[in-house]
This record gives sequence, C-alpha cells and structure tokens, in this order.
Amino acid sequence: MTYILDAALAAALLFFLFLPITDRRTVMMKLGMIAVLAVSFSLSLSISRTAAPEGRAAATLVSSNQVPPAAPAR
Repeated sequence: MTYILDAALAAALLFFLFLPITDRRTVMMKLGMIAVLAVSFSLSLSISRTAAPEGRAAATLVSSNQVPPAAPAR
C-alpha cells in the first residue's frame, strides 16, 4: 500500500514540476503544490506503518534488555 501512495505522490510531484509557467497564479500554485507534495512524500517515507506483533500494544523494543510497560491497574 505504501508503494502505491509513494508512486502517486511522486507522479503528482513530477506533474507540477514540469507544468509550464504562464502567469503569477500558476507560479504560486506550482510552488504551493510542490511544497505540499514534498512534505507529504517525506512524511510517508519517514512514518513507520508496521503492525504490532501478535496483537500486542504498538510499543517497539529497541533492545532485548528493555522491559515493556506494565498494564494499568484496574
């Protein structure tokens, strides 16, 4: 799913990059869209979308000597 989103964002970014400039409004639209698409593309690449193993809470242990957080008392 991430590959489809990244491909769509890259295609839209290239479309607005090669869009011909005719007047000031086109320049402002082109700059705005390229900035928004670049931020969206970088966020989609940097945010991890991994599923939690075995349905547990989404807490990733960096090393094996860390203890997962305790469940709240009821």
